[in-house]
Amino acid sequence: MPIRAIQPTPTYVDEDLERVVTRDYGTTALPEIKGILEFYGTESCQAEPLRVWMACLKLANGNIEHLKAHVETACADYRDVLASAEYSRYMRAESQEQQQQAIVADWQELQAWLQKT
Repeated sequence: MPIRAIQPTPTYVDEDLERVVTRDYGTTALPEIKGILEFYGTESCQAEPLRVWMACLKLANGNIEHLKAHVETACADYRDVLASAEYSRYMRAESQEQQQQAIVADWQELQAWLQKT
């Protein structure tokens, strides 16, 4: 029986958030973007705000209107943005082999996004 890869879960720090916001929106937009992101995380059922904010930023790809839409989605069910941002290939994989490949590819994509300048 093949060994199954375990899906990694990203962890972030506040500096990651500021760096990505500055990179994708510019330094002057930092207060506006943080204000948009902070719509998520005000309710007790809204888990892992920093991780969800980072997922929204990744999915928005520098587009403020897309960011607002992803934050709205997260407010309804944060798992939707996490799945799309962190596990997009895995969610579409149909076989165990494809799932294993997707785990690696999804993680590499997330790390490349996080590290890009």
